[in-house]
Amino acid sequence: DNQGIEEIRELVRGKTTVLAGPSGVGKSSLTNLLYPQAEMETANISEKIQRGKHTTRHSEIFGIGRDTYLMDTPGFSSMYLDDMECGRLKDYFPEFEPYEDGCRFLGCVHIGEKTCGVKDAVEEGKINRGRYENYRLLYQDLKEKRRY
Repeated sequence: DNQGIEEIRELVRGKTTVLAGPSGVGKSSLTNLLYPQAEMETANISEKIQRGKHTTRHSEIFGIGRDTYLMDTPGFSSMYLDDMECGRLKDYFPEFEPYEDGCRFLGCVHIGEKTCGVKDAVEEGKINRGRYENYRLLYQDLKEKRRY
């Protein structure tokens, strides 16, 4: 219904943005909204398995404005982060960096620490809570893998 599309246009303006995520979440639909000339094929969620159908089979980059590029990618069903140390994961969340000065400890991973600028920023709505929760899930997965 195009709700929020102008905000998304502002977020991607002047950047190269890659849409990545599970099959069927709307990456190609979003690409078509941002750049109708893309004419990306879309499909409904499979009734049988209640998941996306892997309609996009290749990655394609589109110039959608001045210094603005958008890449649609095939969906995936799982994410594999094998060679990453859990303590380095925070480096891949650049929105955390401006708030790390509010952390009590230098090596803060923004999970269990009591005084944490990143967790405060999440509570204040300065960092998207869903993105932070994804960070927590990935961190936990990486931490548990290192035990075995």
